[in-house]
Amino acid sequence: MFKSIQWKIVIIYFLLVFLAMVIVGAIIITQMEQYLQDNLVETLDKEAQFLSVQIRGVSAEGTSDIQRIIERWYEVSLSPQIREVYVLNNERMIIGSNVQNANNNYIADILGTDPPTVLHSSLTGRKETEVLRSESGQMQILDYAFPVRNTSDQVEKIIYMRAGMAGVVATLDKAKNILTSATLLALTITVILGSLLARSITGPIKEVTSKAEKMAEGDFDHRLEVKSTDEIGQLTQMFNYLTQKLKQTLGEIANEKGKMESILSYMTDGVIAVNVNGEIIHANPAAVRLLGIKGEIRGTRLEDLFAGINIDLNMDRIKKYPANQESIIPIEDKILRMETAAFKSEHRKTLGYILVFQDITEQHKLETMRREYVANVSHELRTPLTTIRSYVETLLEGVLDQKELATEFLAVVSSEAERMTRLVKDLLLLSKLDYQQAQWNKTEFSLEEMIDETLRKLDIPIRQKGHTISVNKESPLPMYKGDRDKIEQVILNILSNAIKYTPDNGRIEIVTGYSDGKISIAVSDNGIGIPEADMPRIFERFYRVDKSRARELGGTGLGLSIAKQIIEAHGGTIGISSEHGKGTTVTITLPV
Repeated sequence: MFKSIQWKIVIIYFLLVFLAMVIVGAIIITQMEQYLQDNLVETLDKEAQFLSVQIRGVSAEGTSDIQRIIERWYEVSLSPQIREVYVLNNERMIIGSNVQNANNNYIADILGTDPPTVLHSSLTGRKETEVLRSESGQMQILDYAFPVRNTSDQVEKIIYMRAGMAGVVATLDKAKNILTSATLLALTITVILGSLLARSITGPIKEVTSKAEKMAEGDFDHRLEVKSTDEIGQLTQMFNYLTQKLKQTLGEIANEKGKMESILSYMTDGVIAVNVNGEIIHANPAAVRLLGIKGEIRGTRLEDLFAGINIDLNMDRIKKYPANQESIIPIEDKILRMETAAFKSEHRKTLGYILVFQDITEQHKLETMRREYVANVSHELRTPLTTIRSYVETLLEGVLDQKELATEFLAVVSSEAERMTRLVKDLLLLSKLDYQQAQWNKTEFSLEEMIDETLRKLDIPIRQKGHTISVNKESPLPMYKGDRDKIEQVILNILSNAIKYTPDNGRIEIVTGYSDGKISIAVSDNGIGIPEADMPRIFERFYRVDKSRARELGGTGLGLSIAKQIIEAHGGTIGISSEHGKGTTVTITLPV
């Protein structure tokens, strides 16, 4: 309870009022006590002066006279506080008193000791007073000694009075009771007013605290009521303004966070963020997919993650990397390019590092294919050129005189030149297809007639190899609109491959059909087939399953690549299925 600021304020006010009342009360009681005492002394002084006038000049031996004067004076005295009156001579013997049987006795015998006031007064000739108190410190008696002087200004007698202090004590006790009651009333009022005041301060603070708790839970819609224009009201207004600005700011941050999370979630590059201790604080789905990570990785150390996927990379190397340095990382069948960069605070202190992984597998494959393509083109051109050059040089050296040998050499030169012509022609066609510059002469024609005409063109190599050709028309083919020469080139290439790569006396079957708006043409043979490892690359340019045999048979390795581009340019598909040593089937599908 006392931890609350409300009670702290009440207690502070309570203590302030209590201390003020105690101090004021002590001053009042002290001053009142002194005032009442001075007032009593003044009364005794007046009475003593009045009595001294009457007994001055009366002989000290005239005890009876002094006694009568005292009795008359006592009867008319207006001071009921005076209890005892003694008139003493210079030897402090009582020569008159209102106390019975006190005359002709020394004051010390009556009181048990000489009063200090009397002693001092007799010695100094001055008035003396003393307050006698009980053991508890309460005032009981006021002693008063008044010297009576003769005409020679010598002390001839001493008037000694003793007054009771009960009235003074009673007055002081009553004043104390009044002050105590006033203090209690003041403290009660202080507690009530202090509580109200504290509540007026702590009430808005509690509301602000409650609102702050709701803000911490995400509720920014509640507004505080402004009840005053003082500092508390200004605090409430500022808190409402802060709530509005905080809601707006958090909304903007949430929007930016949403955008960033969407970007990171759907970007194809992998992103991993680590702190300076090497602990992963974020990884987007692309990074998990590219690195083949399983399970939750947030909080995992980077070294442990990379060690699990066999990558030699640690924080020391990352910290030494210059900004945007690239590194190639092979992972299973993928090639990744990694770039690193540090992210820093507004004070340029490094908070962690960003690792960006980009899948360059396809790019790497294309670059490899490009190098292989250039190497294959160079090799394919260099081989016939070397042959032609060697034969021409031989002819120039004198073989021209030998007609039969010269004719044979020229036939070889012609064959190699024709081979170069076919290669250049195929390369030009591929280039046009790549850049979509090929000229298409689309007309309606019959595919069945085109297949029959193609078979007639290949009749001689078919007879030479002793192959059996069969055509199975499962359903009539509709007229097809396309570039007849290009489609014929595809069929001619596929049939030529089937004839060349099927051993003598082989079997080749052509199956045609039409269904669901698509024409299908399948060419099957029982030739040497294609190994399974070579199937993914069968449509690559210059790729040959058996390079030496393909070159001997006059192949350039571009036929299937050209066929694929022509068919796809017509909106169709071409596929190959094969079993090594058992044969191959090439299937073409063309939409009508």
